[in-house]
Amino acid sequence: MNRKAIITGGSTGIGRATAVALAQSGHDVAITYAHSEEDAQRTAKMVQATGRSCVIKHLDLTHPETANPVVDEMADELGGLDVFVNNAGMMVNQTMPDLDVATAQRIFNVNTIGATLAIQRAVHHMLPGGLDGAPKRTPGRIIVVTSVHEAIASPVDTLYTMTKHALGGLVKCLALDLTPLNITVNSVAPGEIATPMNDMDADEANSSPREAIPVRRVGHPDEVAAVINFLAGEQAGFITGARWPIDGGFEAAAPLAATAFREDYLAP
Repeated sequence: MNRKAIITGGSTGIGRATAVALAQSGHDVAITYAHSEEDAQRTAKMVQATGRSCVIKHLDLTHPETANPVVDEMADELGGLDVFVNNAGMMVNQTMPDLDVATAQRIFNVNTIGATLAIQRAVHHMLPGGLDGAPKRTPGRIIVVTSVHEAIASPVDTLYTMTKHALGGLVKCLALDLTPLNITVNSVAPGEIATPMNDMDADEANSSPREAIPVRRVGHPDEVAAVINFLAGEQAGFITGARWPIDGGFEAAAPLAATAFREDYLAP
């Protein structure tokens, strides 16, 4: 296999684990980073250790208009595009009384508008002649990393929850548009994963007990990457428009989690 994959937000956490997993399954990859080029270089070395190539580009989706040229550059340097993993994102913790326009605009730029523009550009590189072209000759895969909050409300981070709900709608619409063109579209919805976004290192996954999660721990980035790698493969060709929770059973236990939320955050 010699397929080409782009992962946004690939410098750490889930993005890094995904880059390595896709490289191990035969993909040359390109990754973006928003803050640390050093972290991105570390990911690249891990990819290159598998014998695959890795392209690195800076992408700050607080300016969504920058998505198109960066995706163009990555696809050109890879020599094509088969898999696009939208992983870049940000989180803010604001409840409704504290919401402000500037923060709302920033998180929607990154998580929703920037994601949409990057995915749209990726599709142009997958299809001959763009969206009006012929179906992709080899299977195309778009995988959007959302969150358990694509389906579960969290008033602690209302804006984040809103953006992830929006991505869920995008996935469904794109699946209807693109699957007849030989491109499937799915989302993976991680729960609490041991990543820098959650102020954890990957090796803390098994040492961070969580009573509200049925498996009683947080997830490891490799566990998310394994599902993304499956969805990127040919064996996943009959899966589209679907959301894949990777949350240790958190969504199933949501009523219990809501009780814990009330006790922890809403107590007088």
